[in-house]
Amino acid sequence: MKPDPSLRILEVVQSLEKGGRTVRFHDTVNALCQQGHQVIAVCFGSFDKPTMASQNLSLPRTKGLQFGLVWQLIKVIRQHNINVVHAHCESSQLYAGLAAKLCGIPALGTFHRSRLDCYNPSISNRLIRFVLSHFVAVSKDRMQLLTNHMGLPAQNCSVVYGGTSFLSKPPKLLTDARAQLNIAPDDIVLLSIGHLGEIKGHQDTIAALAMLKRPEVKLYIAGTGTQQEQHSLLELRDRLNLQHQVVFLGQVTDTACWLDACDIFIQPSHEEAFGLVFIEAGARRRAVVATNVGGIKEIIQHNTTGLLVPPASPQKLAEALNRLIDNADTRQQLGEAGFERVNQTFSVSTMIKSYLDIIHQLRQKEGPYYDAS
Repeated sequence: MKPDPSLRILEVVQSLEKGGRTVRFHDTVNALCQQGHQVIAVCFGSFDKPTMASQNLSLPRTKGLQFGLVWQLIKVIRQHNINVVHAHCESSQLYAGLAAKLCGIPALGTFHRSRLDCYNPSISNRLIRFVLSHFVAVSKDRMQLLTNHMGLPAQNCSVVYGGTSFLSKPPKLLTDARAQLNIAPDDIVLLSIGHLGEIKGHQDTIAALAMLKRPEVKLYIAGTGTQQEQHSLLELRDRLNLQHQVVFLGQVTDTACWLDACDIFIQPSHEEAFGLVFIEAGARRRAVVATNVGGIKEIIQHNTTGLLVPPASPQKLAEALNRLIDNADTRQQLGEAGFERVNQTFSVSTMIKSYLDIIHQLRQKEGPYYDAS
């Protein structure tokens, strides 16, 4: 799709903490810029890593209502002749959506949240419904929450799957990746990537590992959490005498290398809106063990690209892991099938095309907009 010189997009996010929303925000802004579109990026926090946007603007937000942000966003819209706003998650959708409404331009919002209570009817969600022109769910599962729980009109909602830039990164040989990370070449390596809260299910993986009674299996967990979350998992590991098998990595910077070094990617989330990390694992041709919740079941096809088990079920996890640990051929088959699925369905270019289709439909539907020139 050729860039539209009249299209000027304001991408707004409330924070850029580590996680899928941050990756998707950066990928969206950068891919739009690489295609020649004009983009301004705004964060209500700070940019630890700037995007490729023409400008990366930090508009700090404090607790409570801060409608001064609306006027700051209106100023940005007017200064840069913005004619479409795209906001990520509820706070940015409320403030940026209201600014867009007052400027007479359309705004779409992407809903990333895993927590189910974020989709309940509320004053904030009713306001968001009023100020946004279109609503984007990151999975079909979340689409149902938008229409059934929040009562949003289905004709104004779309599903846009996330993509991964990992497809363009050449993989390392397993032996080379392990040498780089100081991992023993003969270990069976399990990898999890996600914050340490209970919702990610790390406690279930640790419990399953204890059931396996296989000292050659090592579990590496990448991610951070609160002091209480870290203490809870460390206490469980030590109580189960798994000190030599479970390693907490903290935040990792080279996720692709860790995926190249593992045998199995495992993340038994109790809830997940989409699960970008699962397509990243597929992009590195890794077999996946996950749970059949939220958007995960739209990414992982059971017995084809990975194995799905019920949430909060360490016994089922142990059974799935045993099946893959003992069969390298099955791991390879699942990993190859996962790569093909990700390559066909979950690329960044497919995500951007979907967003641009929505934007062009909004512009045709709602007519001319404010232009400060």
